[in-house]
Amino acid sequence: MLPIRDCVFQTPGYTPGEQPQTNDYIKLNTNENPYPPPPEIFQDIQAELSKVRLYPDPVSTQLRQAAAKIFNVSSEQILAGNGSDDILNIALRTFVNPGETVAFLDLTYSLYETLTRVHGANLVTFPTNEHFQLDRPLICPEAKLIFLASPNPPVGQHLRRESLEETCEKATGIVLIDEAYVDFSPYNHLDFLTKYENVIISRTMSKSYSLAGMRVGFGIASRAIIEQMDKVRDSYNLDRIAQALATAALNSHPYFEQIWEKVCQTRERLMVSLKDLDFLGFDSDSNFVLASPQWISAADLYHQLKERKILVRYFNHPRITNYVRISIGTDEEIDRLLEAIKKIKYGG
Repeated sequence: MLPIRDCVFQTPGYTPGEQPQTNDYIKLNTNENPYPPPPEIFQDIQAELSKVRLYPDPVSTQLRQAAAKIFNVSSEQILAGNGSDDILNIALRTFVNPGETVAFLDLTYSLYETLTRVHGANLVTFPTNEHFQLDRPLICPEAKLIFLASPNPPVGQHLRRESLEETCEKATGIVLIDEAYVDFSPYNHLDFLTKYENVIISRTMSKSYSLAGMRVGFGIASRAIIEQMDKVRDSYNLDRIAQALATAALNSHPYFEQIWEKVCQTRERLMVSLKDLDFLGFDSDSNFVLASPQWISAADLYHQLKERKILVRYFNHPRITNYVRISIGTDEEIDRLLEAIKKIKYGG
């Protein structure tokens, strides 16, 4: 028998979105950016490749300095991570002892539960309403850490600001606001950092900056919080290629702002088209939409689209069992998706 910790053995593993091994799929299932980064960010990669025998900068100095300009904070308030998932894990290990409590919503990013259980912490979930919104503050005095995503998957809407503010005011532990999708929305919560000493904002470059394959994320908080989290961070947690590309991408911020606007325009068009095809859905602040077909089961729609080489995300979760989540692709990809749905619905 292997000496596996009970909390690890008893925890189901996190299930990521399907990653096909061929290039003939339209991939609308994992919320990647459909547009590539600008070619100029690759100009200096050869110089970094020539240094791969050397360790990278352990604290990602240039990357954190570039991020500080974007987020309007000091670089000492930023921790660079191997994707924002790394930031979640670091926060959990920094602030929560095994056996202590972590709180989050009953419908949110499923990795929160996996990380909490594997860590050996207790979890408390709070229900969202029938519209999957948090209509009151999350009050949990025993929670050492509260995970709140805004925009919150899989619906993709911001949580109500008033509820978030009262949550932060009354929390006795740390509140981590996960802003993985925030660049596709009109506002963020960076101002909370000056209002509340117990807040961490996490960001990722996987979605809006087209670098999902590089795994770069940030934790943004007070210097005191970042100083403690930095003790927990794995040494050399970001390789030199990821650091170089992410720094160049942040320095190309105006290019990506245009991409975000394009994604949002396509998102609005998709939502209108789905409504015309008899879907129920929600307004979205993210680069995806959650929608429920009223004429076929979501599971059947998922399988029929997959047969046509189009991947969307289906969650076998009781509250959203008749919904699919559709990542925003290029206009051409969304056109092909809509044509496929029309053929499934009307025949042809």
